[in-house]
Amino acid sequence: MKRIIMFASLLFAVGNSFAREITANLSCCAFSTADSKSYVETYISIIGNSVTYNKKPNGKYSAAVDVVMTFTSNDSIRSAQRYILNSPEVDDSSKAVNFLDLQRIPLPAGYYYLQVSLTDLNRQPQHPISNKRSILVSIDQDSVNLSDVELLDNYYKSTTQGLLTKSGYDLVPYVSSFYPPNLSQLSFYSEIYNTSKVLKPEEKFLVLYYIESAVNGNKMSGFSSFIKPTPEKVIPLLFSFNVTSLPSGSYYLVVEVRNASNRLLSMHKTSFERFNPGVIYKLDDLAAIDIANTFAGKIKNGDSLVDVIRSLRPISSSSEIEFAENRIKAGDIKLMQQYLYNFWLARNEPNPQAAWDKYNSEVQRVNKEFGTQIMKGYDSDRGRVYLQYGPPDQRVVMNEEPSAYPYEIWQYYSIRNNPNISEINQPDNVTQTNKKFVFADFDLVTNKYQLIHSDARGETRDDNWKLRLVKRDNATHSLDQQNGNPQYGGHSNDWYTNPH
Repeated sequence: MKRIIMFASLLFAVGNSFAREITANLSCCAFSTADSKSYVETYISIIGNSVTYNKKPNGKYSAAVDVVMTFTSNDSIRSAQRYILNSPEVDDSSKAVNFLDLQRIPLPAGYYYLQVSLTDLNRQPQHPISNKRSILVSIDQDSVNLSDVELLDNYYKSTTQGLLTKSGYDLVPYVSSFYPPNLSQLSFYSEIYNTSKVLKPEEKFLVLYYIESAVNGNKMSGFSSFIKPTPEKVIPLLFSFNVTSLPSGSYYLVVEVRNASNRLLSMHKTSFERFNPGVIYKLDDLAAIDIANTFAGKIKNGDSLVDVIRSLRPISSSSEIEFAENRIKAGDIKLMQQYLYNFWLARNEPNPQAAWDKYNSEVQRVNKEFGTQIMKGYDSDRGRVYLQYGPPDQRVVMNEEPSAYPYEIWQYYSIRNNPNISEINQPDNVTQTNKKFVFADFDLVTNKYQLIHSDARGETRDDNWKLRLVKRDNATHSLDQQNGNPQYGGHSNDWYTNPH
């Protein structure tokens, strides 16, 4: 039960610049004590350069974040904490460092909602940023159980007992589920409970841990191991994989507990993503790719290949787009087939066709809904956003609002860069929460909606988007004031604030 979230504040205009975003990662894991009392650990990592540092009387600088954390169940608050999370002191506010918080909250088995609110106390005005997630604590006292799996940034033999100490080690949590190219090690910690209750003394059992593809469930070759311990009340597990050769893709880290007869007693899966462009995918070496009897080899028409390859642009890196266009210009059918196959081989080595089939079905959907007579749906702004981030969680469609161009507002409860994209513009690839996209149809005929505003990182931003929507009937009037009343384009502001 691993939950990864990111908090991102709204941007506030200051002259011609914008305030920085407060950015944090949160994860949590359920464990049990030796006397079978369950608890949840929460880990918050604040991105240092996203908060405000103030000078202290000693001449050093520090940041302070107000944290409010509540666990509710059946509409009742079961636990609540409020505290100030202070950063380490630094000599120069421009040399901010990330800082970490760990809390342990006793909670019995059950289903909970965790709500966390963060406020940068050194920034004015103060706007708390909050997020809500569900959590299941499911440790059974009478059967063999695994705790949740805690991903680790590092671990050390402990010399003194501290907040990070567990089972004789200081465990530094890795508060993310994304592994970029510079990380070569995937380390994790878990615990097995109650084997001494269920199994006979000295009866050896099997603990398997491995990495499997999230797409097709295949075990990744070279990424599995096992141990054969004997029963204990609590058995700590601390392992690592070298992921230098693990290709880009979406995966599960799996831990299994099996008895001597190979019967599964407990299993836990933790999802993660790997971005590793140096493995498998080589833009300058397609000639060796064998496309015989593959989905790519079956597409023999040049125009169809061009269309298919261009449909990949929403999830392609800039270097891939440039390389693909060069292959299209060359007009070599086989090279285009090899490029298409290698594109998906890099994203799902065990089953590239499954990855292609899934994406292609989405392309057909956006072509049908967002295409025009002269433009494919994947080339439209709505199609690009859909293919890059997936279908929106909320979609408002307003075609006949007085005084406004037709518009749509899409809301995503959380978005990440699409794991198929081989170029990560966000260094930590953290999840962005509660992001909106506003599209408008200014020509009223072609279904060509333009993206005119988004608060998502790296997207088009225009804080005057509401005024642009109402220029349809107000081209010769003041857009800031009409008949003494502000003009904001009907209900667009309401829909943006609370889409449903």
